[in-house]
This record gives sequence, C-alpha cells and structure tokens, in this order.
Amino acid sequence: MTNQLAITAITSAAPSAPLVLRGDLTECVGRARELGYEALEVHVVDAGTFPAEEVLAACEAQGRRISAVVTGRIFTERGLCMTSPDPENRAGAMAELRDYIDVAARLRATDGVVIGWVKGNRRPEDPDFDRLLAEQLSELGEYAGQRGQTLLVEVINRYETNLFNTSEELVRFIRKWDLRNCRVHLDTFHMNIEEADMAAAIHTAGDLLGYFHVADSNRLTPGMGHLDFPAVFAALRDSRYQGTVSLECIPGEDAAETGAQGYAFLKNMLEKC
Repeated sequence: MTNQLAITAITSAAPSAPLVLRGDLTECVGRARELGYEALEVHVVDAGTFPAEEVLAACEAQGRRISAVVTGRIFTERGLCMTSPDPENRAGAMAELRDYIDVAARLRATDGVVIGWVKGNRRPEDPDFDRLLAEQLSELGEYAGQRGQTLLVEVINRYETNLFNTSEELVRFIRKWDLRNCRVHLDTFHMNIEEADMAAAIHTAGDLLGYFHVADSNRLTPGMGHLDFPAVFAALRDSRYQGTVSLECIPGEDAAETGAQGYAFLKNMLEKC
C-alpha cells in the first residue's frame, strides 16, 4: 500500500482527548517529521485566529503536509450546529465551517475538512431533518470544491451521536442525496463499537472512503488493544484506498513515545499489505 501516515495535533486538549501532539503547531510539524509521519492532521480551535501561513511555512521547511483540518471545536467550544433548529445558530455554524474550509485551502490540505459533531443529531420529530442536512452538506461541498477541498463526513458511534453510526448508513445518505463532494471518514475506534465486520464496512464505503482514523479498541495506540488490524489493512488494500491513515489516539503520559509506537505499528501494517 502507498498510503501516507498522519498524526493528530492541537494547541491544547484534555489529557483523555485522542489527540497526540499538543502545543505550538509549527513545533508540532517538526515533531511529526522526527517521528516519521508524512503529514499532520490539525484540530483547529478558532479558524479566525489560526496561523495558517506560519503552519504552512513550517510544513514546507520540514517537507511535511497537512492532511486534514478538523472542525469539532465549532460544536464543542461554541455550541454551533449546522442542523440546529435555530436559524441563527445554523447560520453561525455554516459561516464558521466556510472559515475552516478557507483555512484548509490556505494550508493546502490534501485530504479535506472533517465534518464530525457539528453535523448534529437526527431529530425524529422533524421529518425534514435529512433534507436540511443534505442541503447544508451540498452547499458546503460546493464551497469546498471551489477551494480544492473535500468534505470528510465522520462515522461516529451511537454513544456520541445518533447520526451516521455505520459506514452503510452514511454511504446510503451520500448516494441518496447525490452529495458529490462528500466522502466517508471511518475511524477504527468507532467502527469497533458499531460494525459487525470492520473489513466489510470498509468495502461498503468503497470508492467513497476519503479518510481513515486509527486507534485500538481502548483508543490507545494500535497494538495495545484487541482490534484485528491485519484484516483492517487488508480491506483498505483490497478497496484500493489511497488516502491518508491518521493516528488519532489517547497520547498517555508520553506523546512522543505514543507517536513513535503508532508509527512503527502502522508502517508495519502498510508494508505487509
């Protein structure tokens, strides 16, 4: 397989957050290079103040790239949701998402912009919810496409959201609403909770698979839980996935050690497959 490896980075986060590198992001680029990763996945706290030019310059100096920009803080920090029943909240979320897409374009992100919690939860009492979500994703997808970016819609487990818990559910939605610039973003931690067969879920995504997060069953470094990673990587190979494989796991007390262990494990999987 020819996939490249990325590692997650953010300025600051809770110790239990599955984000490995923390601190000054320009320094994180250098740490990623030292650990062997070709790319950095950036979790942006505030698109309006994000130092895109400095981070891009660090990537160019270190021969690294940005794989994806993650939008989770729009929801967790500011409570904005692109499907909120409140039109003002919804408009605010869409405006911030466009700002994040602009940041990704400035960073020349190679895989795209992750749409996770900000997409909200399905409201069973609202028969027009799916149409609203599809319209919002279509609008954002068009905006992203104009800037050379792709929307990476994340499949998340049922304990965090009731929307798109499995690969099949998201694939059906994308195809039903003809969302041409949306791709499936899978994560082994969430898949272990929801998918009866993780390899089959990867095959279900097929050519719609646009991004791939890796952590073990306990959300620690791959190899520290019970997931069948040879089967997972064989499925990625068989489905001809060419995108980035990104380490998103709990860093523990030593982020450098976690990053090094993750790189060695994932590199071995890629070489075997």
